[in-house]
Amino acid sequence: MRYYYILIYFLILGCNTPKQEWKNLIINDSLEGWHIFQDDGSKKGWRVEDNILIFDALSGLESGNDDASLLTNKKYKSFEIIFEWKIEKGGNSGFMWGVNEDSIYKFPYQTGPEVQIIDIDIYNNPKGVLGGEIELNNVLSDLDEKKHYLGAVYDIYSPKQINTYKSAGKWNKYYIKIDQKNNLGIVKLNDVLINEFELRGERWNKMIDKSKFSKSMASESEYLGEKRWYDFGKFDEGYLCLQDHPGRAYFKNIKIKELK
Repeated sequence: MRYYYILIYFLILGCNTPKQEWKNLIINDSLEGWHIFQDDGSKKGWRVEDNILIFDALSGLESGNDDASLLTNKKYKSFEIIFEWKIEKGGNSGFMWGVNEDSIYKFPYQTGPEVQIIDIDIYNNPKGVLGGEIELNNVLSDLDEKKHYLGAVYDIYSPKQINTYKSAGKWNKYYIKIDQKNNLGIVKLNDVLINEFELRGERWNKMIDKSKFSKSMASESEYLGEKRWYDFGKFDEGYLCLQDHPGRAYFKNIKIKELK
């Protein structure tokens, strides 16, 4: 009988254990809970209207100004996130995790891996890409491998074939899971799995060796600073980031659930 009561006790205890819940990341129709990367008070480009987060500015890539990507105020380690997004024709953006904001880095993408957001129509018409020669070369160099394609972990893991993309100007939905405990990342586009990948380990290292993140050439130090790519993907906990990149970008219904 004693064991029966012990069992009941633990069942009750388990039922009372708080479950992780989905939380909105757009609060009070404002930028509450967000800040611009290394903002000194002069950076702009983001606003919220009707609970839609909007990047509507000339990107740092085009203007030559410092990066104005948008970061969460809170750091995250393992999580699931859902959000809807749309972009301008020819444009692109991205979602990053594990971003470190230390002043030794000039850009969020020096530390944070990125799930790519891009108008895939430019793969059929590369000259339609926004952002000038740099973005044009990014597409032209990737026509076969598609490591810069929609749903790719940028320059590391290519996505599976995509049949669910809704063209520029229409809303798409991402589900992204970053599970550090189980070394697993997942990307779904409009509820269809398009990418599944490791976050560290032998395969990750092998893919990094094939990417631009392995090079860290001295010639890049003026552009990236002395840290270059040395700390890329090294932080399993960090800020989440929406990228400052060419073309207007819109995000809504952003919800996150932290994983234990």
